[in-house]
Amino acid sequence: MATRHWRSSRRHGGILGRGREPDPSVPPRVGSGMTPRPTPLDTSVSFRQRARYVVVLVALAVVALFVLWTTRQAVLLVFLGVAIGVLFFHASQWLAERTGVPRGAALAGVVLAVIGAIASASALGGPRLMAEASELWGAAPEFLEATRARLGLPEGALSLPSDLNAVGGRLLGWFSSAAGVLSGALVVLVVAVYTAASPAQYTGAVDRLFDRDHQPFVEDVLSDMGTVLLAWVKGVGIAVAVLGLMAVVGLTAIGLPGALALAAFAAVLTVIPTFGPFIGWAPAIIVGFAEGTTTGLWTLGLAVAAQQVEGNLITPKVQGAMIRVAPAFVVAGQIVLGALTGFLGILLVVPILGVGRVLLQRLYIGPFVEGEAADPDDPSEAALVEPAAEAG
Repeated sequence: MATRHWRSSRRHGGILGRGREPDPSVPPRVGSGMTPRPTPLDTSVSFRQRARYVVVLVALAVVALFVLWTTRQAVLLVFLGVAIGVLFFHASQWLAERTGVPRGAALAGVVLAVIGAIASASALGGPRLMAEASELWGAAPEFLEATRARLGLPEGALSLPSDLNAVGGRLLGWFSSAAGVLSGALVVLVVAVYTAASPAQYTGAVDRLFDRDHQPFVEDVLSDMGTVLLAWVKGVGIAVAVLGLMAVVGLTAIGLPGALALAAFAAVLTVIPTFGPFIGWAPAIIVGFAEGTTTGLWTLGLAVAAQQVEGNLITPKVQGAMIRVAPAFVVAGQIVLGALTGFLGILLVVPILGVGRVLLQRLYIGPFVEGEAADPDDPSEAALVEPAAEAG
């Protein structure tokens, strides 16, 4: 066998490229002798396989991005439903532990209580709210002109553009349409209930995408993401309730017309970070100065007090550090998501950035900073996304 090999090598010019037979006493080197080198055909096949994998991955990424783009509104509604579902789960668990009822019954009680509260508020205050909103919108030019004159502003400084008038009419019509509100609310409610009913089913499905050694780490990451969503939903709910009550009591005491509609607008817009409080309280301040300088100053003071309560009490105490995001990232996220998805993206920018912060910190940054390096001997603590090794 060896004799035939060496003869074959000599016929083809020798292994070293010279036409002489190598010394049989010298063992063959790796890549020569009995260990044949890969042929150009093997290299080309391997390259084609890698190229095929890259093409498949790129195609899947393009398809995923296309699906996300075409269904972006539905994806955001599902995201909101998951966030509310996390709140439902913790509320039902708390109720079950303190009353001894099964968690399924506790969840049903929580959902029915939320639906009943929303339905009661809509039935009692909905007609009055819509009537006041319509009256305020119809009288908006007069309020703006009176405020402009009282503050000594130049002509045209406060006026409604013609296109904004049409947009406001469409928005008012959409909010007064039951179908426009209930269609999105139904999607959110269904997703929230299914998420709260069996969260382990969905987290387990995510776990099975990874090998067994990494599953504990994946569960920790999902738990942190759930904590972020819970903090955001609790903060938003408490802020809307407290600031709404504070606004309606304060504006009614001041004597502003349409106090309920103005308070509801200010409370709802508070959930939008950075710009929401200014936009939400602007109509009340304009109406206040239209009624009189003293009334306007009282309204401005109420707006400042409400923002102090929200910024210094509600957000730090309820949301804490789990959802802390740099203001620059919030503004950038509002611009991008607002352009891509509209109002819903602006509303959800904080929890989206919070979840992204958790993923970035736990999967890439966390194991390598502040002495939190993962134990290399414990694969469950290894980061799923590791930095590339330095060249050389």
